Amino acid sequence: MRLTFHGHACVSLTGAGSRIVLDPGTLARSAEALDGATAVLITHEHADHLDVAAVVAALRADDALTVRGTAGAVEALLHAGAAGERLHAVEPVEELQFGAALVRVGGGDHALIHSRAPRVANRTYTVTLEGATVHHPGDSFDVPTEALDVLCLPVSGPWLRLTEAIDATLAASARTVVPVHDAMLSETGHELTRRWLDTARLGGEHVYRRLGAGESFEV
Repeated sequence: MRLTFHGHACVSLTGAGSRIVLDPGTLARSAEALDGATAVLITHEHADHLDVAAVVAALRADDALTVRGTAGAVEALLHAGAAGERLHAVEPVEELQFGAALVRVGGGDHALIHSRAPRVANRTYTVTLEGATVHHPGDSFDVPTEALDVLCLPVSGPWLRLTEAIDATLAASARTVVPVHDAMLSETGHELTRRWLDTARLGGEHVYRRLGAGESFEV
């Protein structure tokens, strides 16, 4: 499986004829990520995770493409003119199959920003393809107990405390940790985050692997 980071919260997973795109939002290179997609997974409807215009354009360009996400994400796409039969709301514990890719749905609610800010549903996705497993938690630290090859780890945001990112890293037992949800970080912020999340500080055997937009590696 090849993992490509497209900026902020968006990654694509490619292998065995499948290309799964997760969270193509407005802070990512979403059109680039969606080119050739065989399935799109949306963790929640916030714009930095769902670029409505880009996803609707991708659906119009490919009659076989479908989108899974929260009910809120589906509603936003319907409102923008996407065909309802191509959109599917998903719930935790569902299992989805896209060609050779198996996707397990988890999650619950978006992490708390503030008691006065309404919370939306948030889905997590654990994707297994070509013998490798990648987990994307959206805007949460809901991580599975199973062994992972890659954890896509949120590292910045109005809802996030670095101590929670550290705890999620330790709980996930992933071989590789890829920072995501990082558009708010300066280079200084990235370096500070790396120092706290690498193995020298935390112990363990994971590799902390920051990717630039458009960069890939084989999982």
